[in-house]
Amino acid sequence: MAVNRGTEAYDLSLFEKRPAKIVALETNKKVQREKQRRNVIQSLLNTVATLCVAAIALSVVGMLIFSRIRLTEMDDKIKDIDKQLVVLKSEQIRLNDELSRKTSTKSVEEYAYNELGMQKIESSQIEYIASNNTDKAVIVEKEDKNVLEAAGSAIVNFFTGLAYLFE
Repeated sequence: MAVNRGTEAYDLSLFEKRPAKIVALETNKKVQREKQRRNVIQSLLNTVATLCVAAIALSVVGMLIFSRIRLTEMDDKIKDIDKQLVVLKSEQIRLNDELSRKTSTKSVEEYAYNELGMQKIESSQIEYIASNNTDKAVIVEKEDKNVLEAAGSAIVNFFTGLAYLFE
């Protein structure tokens, strides 16, 4: 048998690593309440954020639908107005043709001869008027004046006419 000298007094198992003992601690009620309050607030914020995102998405979809409807309505109005424009342009062409037909020299001469009884001018009907090259036209007004006023205005007109001749 082997003799162990001096090793019996030491327990080497004390130096070996031991697994840690897990001890369940009681939870602190204040910490537990704070954690529960945070969870409630977080769930409320998540719900509000979800509702906001849903409302925004719904608004965007609604605006897209509304804009498509308005665009379709405007396209229909444009088509209707284009149709009216084509009709009005054709009417304008027709009226211009009718106007040019009625105002042509031949149709005016026919109307004057047939409807109004007019004839073409002859050289014997032409009369020439000599003027004294004055650029003034005098309008004679007939007024009911007594003899003295008529004589006075005739004298004034005579001298006014002489003044224009000598200018």
